[in-house]
Amino acid sequence: MLGEILLNVIVQLVYFVGAVFLIGWLMAKLNQAFYRLTGGGMAVCVATGALGTPIHELSHAAMCLVFGHRIHEIKLFQIGDEDGVLGYVSHSYNKKNIWAVIGNYFIGIAPIIGGSGAIFLLISWFLPDAYTVISSLLSDFASMQSGGFNAEWFEGIGTVCLGMIAALFSNVSIGLGFWIFYIVAMCIALHVTLSGADIKGALPALPILAGALLVINLFLGLLLPSAYVGFLAGINSFGGYLIGLMCLSVVLSLSCFVILFLVRLVIGFFTR
Repeated sequence: MLGEILLNVIVQLVYFVGAVFLIGWLMAKLNQAFYRLTGGGMAVCVATGALGTPIHELSHAAMCLVFGHRIHEIKLFQIGDEDGVLGYVSHSYNKKNIWAVIGNYFIGIAPIIGGSGAIFLLISWFLPDAYTVISSLLSDFASMQSGGFNAEWFEGIGTVCLGMIAALFSNVSIGLGFWIFYIVAMCIALHVTLSGADIKGALPALPILAGALLVINLFLGLLLPSAYVGFLAGINSFGGYLIGLMCLSVVLSLSCFVILFLVRLVIGFFTR
C-alpha cells in the first residue's frame, strides 16, 4: 500500500509540476522562435504585450489573493523600463504559513494557467462551435486521466492538440469575431511564458508542495481508503483538465509561429 501511495504522489507531481514546466519550456521556445522571426524587435513584443501582459500580471495577482499573499504594488503594463520589464506584481507573505509558502509555486506558474483560461473564455464568447468541441476534448482527456498517469497520456495530448487545431482553424471564418479572437488570443499566448523571476519564485516552494501531497496521500490512503479513491480520481481528473487547457496556449503559439514563418517565406519568394 505504501508503495502505491508513493507512486500516486509521483503521478501528481508529474501533473502539477513536470507537465507544467514541460509545457512552459515548450511555450518559451515557440515564443522565442516567433520573436526571432520578427527580427527580435522590442516593438512587436510591446505591441502584443499591451494585451498579453495585463493577463500575465493579473494571473499572478489572482493567485496571490488565493494563497493569502499581500500585494504591495501591481503594474499591469509599462513601456520604457530599462530592463525591458513590461509588468510586475510586488507581494509578500508570512513565511510561517505553509499555505502561503506553497502558494509561491502557483503564483509563479500562474500566467500559463491564467492565460490558457482566458483563451478558453475567448473561445466561448467568439467561437461557440469550437468551444463545444474543445470542451468535449478536455472532458474526454480528463476522464482518461482519472485512473492516473499511463502510457496513453502522450497519445491523449496529441489527440487534444490536433482536435483543438481542427476546431479552431479547419473552418476559419472571415467574420469579425474570429479575427478579434485570434488577435487577442495570440497576444495572450505570446505572453504566458514564465519569466526567470516567475521560475525563481516557484522553485523554492516545490519541496513543501511535494511534502504536503505526501502527507495528504498518506493520511487518506492509510486512514480513509474509501475517501482516497475519490480523491485520486478527482485530483487526476483535475490534472488532466489543467494540462489540456494549457495545450490551448501551445496551439496558439504554434499557430503564430507557423503563420509568420509562411508569410516570411512567401515574401522572400516574391522579393528575391
